[in-house]
Amino acid sequence: MLGIAPNTEQINRGGPFDLLPDAVFCVDPQSMTFTDVNKAACSLLGYSREELLSLGPKEICPPEDILALAGRLGAAAGEQPVSLRTCHRNNRGQSVPVEWHVAKISPAGTEQWIIVARELPGDGSAERQTATRTDSWAVSTPGHDPLTGLADRRLFERRLARAMEHRRQHDDYRFAVYFIDLDNFKAINDRFGHLLGDGVLREVAWRLTACVRPGDMVARFGGDEFTLLIDDLHSATDAERVAQRILAHLERPLIVDGRRVAVAASIGVAADLRDFRRIDDLLHDADRAMYRAKAQGGGSFVLADGSSGPPPSKPR
Repeated sequence: MLGIAPNTEQINRGGPFDLLPDAVFCVDPQSMTFTDVNKAACSLLGYSREELLSLGPKEICPPEDILALAGRLGAAAGEQPVSLRTCHRNNRGQSVPVEWHVAKISPAGTEQWIIVARELPGDGSAERQTATRTDSWAVSTPGHDPLTGLADRRLFERRLARAMEHRRQHDDYRFAVYFIDLDNFKAINDRFGHLLGDGVLREVAWRLTACVRPGDMVARFGGDEFTLLIDDLHSATDAERVAQRILAHLERPLIVDGRRVAVAASIGVAADLRDFRRIDDLLHDADRAMYRAKAQGGGSFVLADGSSGPPPSKPR
């Protein structure tokens, strides 16, 4: 069962954890996808088994908690279980406070995580505050944006400086920088109010995080602007694929506080670097490419070398 993508028959038949009362999630830590979930997990979050198996941990809980969990499991001796408190996001966009008990196992030499999640009583605010202080990269930690929990501009620039230095030392190393600006975000604030606008920014942060791998970085640069650092690319074509994936993730309308909100984004990409420039020059190139995408009508990406990609094929 573990390490094998479930087929339709498996989804319909159910799994070996379905008799357990607590929610169980089996995770492939390499791909950050669910390999199995039980009925209690589906009931807790309101998703079908098939829907959950198409998602991953980063799409139902804060990314900083996933990073904290990975670090603690890596430091744990052998298969020593690890516990932490976090929040799940259900299919209505609501936060569900839970306590995780996680075991790392290695069936057939392939590492898997088994997460048993138990819902906490009350609104979870106190529990979440405790979890944030002790178990994760707190949103109030310097270097992180307090609204989304993402890296902030200064932390992103420090990480970018390291990538550029690595590029100077290794000719075959490539990375890409993405500058993302939401199209017409002011209209969302004007129509729905700033509180819902904040919820939109948090949801966008979730979706951007779901587009990247462990080791990449997503940051909130300021306002409705986000930046990504995609590490260790093979070619500029890979950078384009990531941009297309971001557009596809943002194409689906957001559900925030029970409201359906459509968003679009313009993306500038600086990739396939051949010279050694300052951080400001690189960000400026990505920013200018983003404005060219916006001038073309938005909902698309432009590479800093002048090439561009179309908006998603499906209507918004």
